[in-house]
Amino acid sequence: MISAHNFLERRLFYKKIFGNERIESAMFPDKLWPVGNYDEKIRGLTDRGFKDPQKMITSLPSILGYSFENIDEKIRGLTDRGFKDPQKMITSSPSILGLSFENIDEKIRGLTDRGFKDPQKMITSLPSILGYSFENIDEKIRLTRRLKAKIGDFINCTIVFIGMSSKHYVPILRKCRELSLEPTPRNVFKIYAKKLF
Repeated sequence: MISAHNFLERRLFYKKIFGNERIESAMFPDKLWPVGNYDEKIRGLTDRGFKDPQKMITSLPSILGYSFENIDEKIRGLTDRGFKDPQKMITSSPSILGLSFENIDEKIRGLTDRGFKDPQKMITSLPSILGYSFENIDEKIRLTRRLKAKIGDFINCTIVFIGMSSKHYVPILRKCRELSLEPTPRNVFKIYAKKLF
């Protein structure tokens, strides 16, 4: 149990980093790590090749509680699984640190089974796919077929296939027909980006 003085010191320190609103949230009352942990974690993450450790910690404060052994193991494990820049992946999606290798392996297998030629590249370009359910991915495959589009083209265009919400597919298909455009990833993304549907 920490003293009231130490608790207040930690609270004031982390309030400057995370803001008053986040400190007041339910995730923080028992998660006020010692003040020294912050600088030590910044140095350790920088030493491990992370470009913006402050942003990572702000995005996922629980990193302050992760051991460097855990982080090193995750970097090694991702490298062993064919990921070329694990630090970049983790920086863009820090929640990867909390995923088990079983989860990551299952996602790679599932994506391969669904026709994705390079799941590692796909995950690297959009790490949040690790949090997508296969039901969600399967629904997008069905919707792409409904567009009568070349599924391979869509699968290769990660930002369109994964980044776009399923609810947008049918309205975009209608807009393609209305504009006499073939539903290629490029045309779909153009309509999506300009909110023309």
